[in-house]
Amino acid sequence: MITKITKKQAIKVLMATYNERESERSLLPDSRDYFDGGYDRWAGVISALSKSPVQGRILDIGAYDGMFCCSLIKLGFSIAAIDWEQPLSGSFWHRKNIDWHMLNIEADSLPFPDNEFMGIYMGQILEHFTYSPKKPFKEIFRVLKPGGLLVIDVPNVGELHNFYRLIRGKNILYDYKIHYIEEEPMFYKGLPYWRRHSHEFTAYDLKNLADTCGFKVVDISYIRSVRHRKKGFRRIEVPFSALRDIVPLFRKTLMLVAQKPF
Repeated sequence: MITKITKKQAIKVLMATYNERESERSLLPDSRDYFDGGYDRWAGVISALSKSPVQGRILDIGAYDGMFCCSLIKLGFSIAAIDWEQPLSGSFWHRKNIDWHMLNIEADSLPFPDNEFMGIYMGQILEHFTYSPKKPFKEIFRVLKPGGLLVIDVPNVGELHNFYRLIRGKNILYDYKIHYIEEEPMFYKGLPYWRRHSHEFTAYDLKNLADTCGFKVVDISYIRSVRHRKKGFRRIEVPFSALRDIVPLFRKTLMLVAQKPF
């Protein structure tokens, strides 16, 4: 039986996981930056998932270097994970007892039975979808248990930095010339896909997505920026992040917690 986990408890485990992965030399070249940019919201996700009223496994969609998954294992969860790429060897996932699969969530069916998971997490993935999310969310709904929780975090289109970019004549998305004019797509099962952001989100967008796909919205929140572990020149960002976060609408990230109805 998994007990409810506080964000503070989750952060402690995430830090321990990072230190363990560093000591065993199983990190990727950008794992430090990836972890520093994600551990605070991951702690919120872990806390939210621990409140699921049903028991079972958790699915991580977009597992990358497995830091989030390994932390969940430490907390007593059973984990499955998927990603479109395989940055770590299959032996790593087997050694960590993570049921890992390589697939494209937009194109492939999930290789799990109906009503399998107590919780599903998709972090910073939805904004990259090339096509409508209806098909993949039908699969997510299928494999989530009735009463289970879906947690999604995405960039917030209303973040303060986006206003600053617009004032300077910039677009809020990726560089237009590099990523929208010149970038060549990756083809999968005969269809083109891009790595760029295709959409950035408002709270209203997330509510519409959940409603359309049959989920009940539990919470939509604006996530504060991480202000720990910044070193050197990046420490200058700390007071600016603190000022921006006073206004929730200006924060960098949105998080949706939704439930599959019983």
